[in-house]
Amino acid sequence: MVGLVLISHGKMAEGIVDSLSMLFGSRIPQLEICSLRENHSPQEFHDQLLQKVAEVDRGDGVLIFADMLGGTPCNQALTIVSEKIRLIVGMNLPMILELLGMRESTDVDAVTIVENGRQAIQDAGALLLAGSESSPDDDD
Repeated sequence: MVGLVLISHGKMAEGIVDSLSMLFGSRIPQLEICSLRENHSPQEFHDQLLQKVAEVDRGDGVLIFADMLGGTPCNQALTIVSEKIRLIVGMNLPMILELLGMRESTDVDAVTIVENGRQAIQDAGALLLAGSESSPDDDD
């Protein structure tokens, strides 16, 4: 099973894991977080990230999810990307759910994970308004 490390500025990764625990229980195997704090140097974050990757890697590789492209967490993760350590940026809860659903039964498909994350981003108000405009009027 592929290992999973969520990395972010501040507590975003912790928040996602908190939400996951509501759906999957309090202990999800091979899942760790690495959060950049104001008092961390990039090197301290890098060292912590290496430790977390080592903790979740059981031979099937590691998938790192970062909060955003170009930030310190992402930049530090880019330095360790390899065939066995992959990085996806712009994480959201639906993409992590997609991965947890597939990582035990199939090969992890990063393209599907990213697409699922993209499809989860919607302007719900516009969808609601568009749906109400296409409904037949009761006044006719």
